[in-house]
Amino acid sequence: MLHRICSGKGLILSLIVGFIAVESIVAACFLSLVHLRTSDNWVSQSQHVLLELERMMGTVTGAETNQRAYIITGSDDYLSPYRDALDTIESRIQRIGSLTRHNTTQQNRVAYLATQVEQRSDEMDHAIVTRRTEGLPFAKSVVAVNQRNRTMDTIYNIAGQIREEETQALERHRADSEAWALTTGSFTVAFFLVTAALFALCGLAMKMALASQAQAERLIRALPPHSASPATR
Repeated sequence: MLHRICSGKGLILSLIVGFIAVESIVAACFLSLVHLRTSDNWVSQSQHVLLELERMMGTVTGAETNQRAYIITGSDDYLSPYRDALDTIESRIQRIGSLTRHNTTQQNRVAYLATQVEQRSDEMDHAIVTRRTEGLPFAKSVVAVNQRNRTMDTIYNIAGQIREEETQALERHRADSEAWALTTGSFTVAFFLVTAALFALCGLAMKMALASQAQAERLIRALPPHSASPATR
């Protein structure tokens, strides 16, 4: 049986089947690599959303801190970092919106977050103008009214919803990435084993062919020499 497989049509058929198997494994490995890369990209994107969200919330807190410091002290030194923080908040919200453009629910949340942040900016600006024009007591009254609006609580709530969904998405994408990494590794091992089997089969076929050739040569040498043909007249 082995001799039949390793010679003639059997060898050719075996090589064809092995070649198809190798090509199939290569194709499957390529597809799994594509899925692995896609999963890794989703993981990276969710991580960036969470990072930008935390930075944005930290900047909002910084803007509030500088605004309160100005209201208490009246020092213009706090206004420049306050304005810079507001500009940074806007760019970070735009960045979050760009990163979540594939998710309609998240896009709606980001849009609502932007309106609430804008409202909070208007409230803080109003308090600053009141502090400059009317003094500390009136500014304190404006701050108290703004706190009753609970705009900042709404901002924290929306940010929490965005964070929760991105965290869940991150866990799913990580699980997919690990699964595809395992699949890719399995296909790689299968490719190695099938390739090794093909090389072994080809080596065995060559060895048997060389052995058959050597045996044939020995048989030829063992045959008695042919008698000379009669001389032509």
